[in-house]
Amino acid sequence: MMFIETALKNIALNTIMTEIDSSSVYDMYDKAISSYKNAPAGTREDIKKKYQNNKLNLQGSIQNAIAAAYRKENPKITHFYNNVNYNEVPIWAIFEILTMGDFGYLLSCLTIDMREKVSRSIGINLSSDTYRELLYKYVYALKDLRNAIAHNDVVYDTRFKKMDPSRPMKQCLILEMGMPYINFKTIGDYIILICYYLILLKVSKTEIKSFIREFEKITREYEASVNPNVSAITICHRMDIDF
Repeated sequence: MMFIETALKNIALNTIMTEIDSSSVYDMYDKAISSYKNAPAGTREDIKKKYQNNKLNLQGSIQNAIAAAYRKENPKITHFYNNVNYNEVPIWAIFEILTMGDFGYLLSCLTIDMREKVSRSIGINLSSDTYRELLYKYVYALKDLRNAIAHNDVVYDTRFKKMDPSRPMKQCLILEMGMPYINFKTIGDYIILICYYLILLKVSKTEIKSFIREFEKITREYEASVNPNVSAITICHRMDIDF
């Protein structure tokens, strides 16, 4: 999970900095984040205000993250504030201290054009994603799973999820992974999501197969009651991985 989070942050960071041609967080706010002033022509007034409110919330959450990191004497942040030659923390340092939830929120605040660019850089199938929401909704889904694991919560029946998976979230995995259906009602569908990202991030088939085998080992005694999508053999065959 940490590998996926780090890789996604790096891709998003590189794409954003390239597009805005800057490492300044203020340039990111101005050029890459949806707001009242950069809303597409024809956007309703209430939606413009929503964009602006989200931008302000994002700025607040980033400032809180920076303050917390400084209090903890995180060298990624203190390096800039304890040096008279610096007056701003660059985007790349901020990305390193963002929680997965804060990272997902930042992605959700990007303009739709920027979300599309980041999504395409990752390789996400956008054919069913009209509003380019898969980028951050998949991050939220993985965040819920990771937090549940970190707190030793029950994960098998996915009671940990805090959002209802959207139709595009399901449709993308059905198309890309060749599954008959996806509903995120069992842990197996989250394993499929992780495998999807491992494929996008060019992880070798050997490593993916090893990950799936480990999952099957853990769930073997429950296999009779598991959703057909959960089968490690099914997943590997769909991905053209031979046992």
